[in-house]
Amino acid sequence: MNSSEVYLKKLRGIAGFDLRPRPHDERIDALMEKYLRRLRLSLPKHRRATGRVPGAAIVVRKGNELIHLKGYGCANLETGEQITPETVFDLGSVSKQFTAFAALSIFAASELDTPISKYLRGFPRYADRITIKHLIHHTSALPDYIDLQVAARRAAEDWYARVMRRRDNWYPQMPRRKKAKELTNRDVLKLVASQRLLPREPDVDFEYSNTGYVLLAEIVRRATKQRLSEVLRETVFSVVGMDNTYVFDETSRFRKKAPEVLRHAKCYNAVKDKGFVPVGYSPMNFVYGDGNIHSTIVDMAKWDHYLTALDRKTICESHAEGEKPAVDARSILWLPAKLQHQKQAEYGAGWNLLRNKYKDRVKENGRSVTKTFASRAEYHRGEWLGWRNYIARAQKWMLPMEGEPVDPETWESMGIVVLTNNTVLATHKEFYACALAKQIARFCWGNFKEDNIINCVDCALA
Repeated sequence: MNSSEVYLKKLRGIAGFDLRPRPHDERIDALMEKYLRRLRLSLPKHRRATGRVPGAAIVVRKGNELIHLKGYGCANLETGEQITPETVFDLGSVSKQFTAFAALSIFAASELDTPISKYLRGFPRYADRITIKHLIHHTSALPDYIDLQVAARRAAEDWYARVMRRRDNWYPQMPRRKKAKELTNRDVLKLVASQRLLPREPDVDFEYSNTGYVLLAEIVRRATKQRLSEVLRETVFSVVGMDNTYVFDETSRFRKKAPEVLRHAKCYNAVKDKGFVPVGYSPMNFVYGDGNIHSTIVDMAKWDHYLTALDRKTICESHAEGEKPAVDARSILWLPAKLQHQKQAEYGAGWNLLRNKYKDRVKENGRSVTKTFASRAEYHRGEWLGWRNYIARAQKWMLPMEGEPVDPETWESMGIVVLTNNTVLATHKEFYACALAKQIARFCWGNFKEDNIINCVDCALA
């Protein structure tokens, strides 16, 4: 049994997460009321007082307790349907952590150094130098497939801007369009394989790569003889209880009254003084691995809880003398990428990483003493069309004496997920999904960077 299989076995043994009753924090309610008021400034003046606006779904966990789970604004401006905890969103690049998890669930640690040429026959010789691990950590040096589409004149240079201007009701049913030249993962593979040289050597620099994650999804398919959707259903979604989460690809077909359609939000682009334009269809909407996992805030709450429960087991649980934990979650999911020339990239398996140490005064035997604390955060944003999402997790604990386990009484954790179905005007940056997450984190852990590592998160990162 490899380390990833042990990980899955332990994940299945973690107790379920009680999502009822669904609490809410009045401070977050007040923040989101400001958010909705700010969105109304995008509407024509005569509609600002009463006009409908899109919104967000938010979950906040502090320790093992759910402290907030609520939806705000409209899932569908045309019908007035409200966002609820059951509303489905496109996660965008937040999907990458699931694609990476699928790869980690089927490959042993030693197999992550396998060249991708083993699975991608017909690729140029540079595939012998790119490993599965390079794809996970964005160090493959592969060119961006969308840039290749544009360079090959298969897409206009301003194709994305056009999509964001065009009113379209493709969501929530998301059908294929017969006359369109829709891009699939296999098309991406052919496009990338047509490039005979890499712009640079792999494993030298960190360069965020959507291409790498599309290839990773294809490698998972070829290694397992199953589509990514099936692998994730078996290894994550069914295990965690994410019953309303799925991978969308070119094979997806939904009935008009299917839950995937009835509960799915539409997404909107904010246009100053004109309101929100529903946006949706693009020929690239069927590519997956780099994105295209759809989920609800309830399912994301479950995902965060399971990761946190495993993390706590890894960090806090003591073991018999000389015994190591069966699996170290941090060494699998949240280990920084090591590059050549002793460089390191603060990116794990679909997560940006942040680590810190700080000193604080604590009471010990009736005396005030200075102790060293460690803090860590994992976070990622997801953007596609009008979807703007963010997930952030943080932990902090007092460092024990060498050879001793972490005292669970000193271990604290926090998780925040923000899912939104709209863009926000650049003049309102304080209401971007990442900025909302940081403001919410301050309600839980305060304003000081030493106490609250989420205050140090760079919202400009993916």
